[in-house]
Amino acid sequence: MSHDRSLADRIEALEARLAVLEDEKAIRELLARYGYYADAQLDDEYFGLFTEDCVMDVSTDREPDPYAIVRWEGLAEMKNFLSVRSAAHGDGFVGRSLHMQGNNQSITVRGDAAVANNYSFILHQDGLDIRLVSASINEWHLRRVDGRWQVAERKRRMVGAPDTARILRASE
Repeated sequence: MSHDRSLADRIEALEARLAVLEDEKAIRELLARYGYYADAQLDDEYFGLFTEDCVMDVSTDREPDPYAIVRWEGLAEMKNFLSVRSAAHGDGFVGRSLHMQGNNQSITVRGDAAVANNYSFILHQDGLDIRLVSASINEWHLRRVDGRWQVAERKRRMVGAPDTARILRASE
């Protein structure tokens, strides 16, 4: 009987570990889709990655203060932001940009909430030249909604921003 209990405990532990791996895989896929959808200007699919009460909290990466923070709160504000393409993601970006979020990725899952930290880069093609548009540090707060992971909040800071070290430690 004690042997059966030990086996049951081991199976339960394995199932818990597998669930974490499946969650991490789903989150990595979500972050990959974020870039693909942005690059292809698939706005409906892009918005589907976010919770209704999502927050986008990003440094501007622009003069006069590249570390100034711009925030959008709620999916309606996010849709408005993208509808005017105020982040220079106009028609010239479609098919000529690469949003990459999978660099140095760290994910911590705690039940139906998770935090991912990573680096991100945006490359853009101008003629035959490829230029770096953005290099950033990210903190993603994710929530499982109806069995699916979604972005509840993204903090993105330009490299060198004063709070980058804190953002990189958020998942600890």
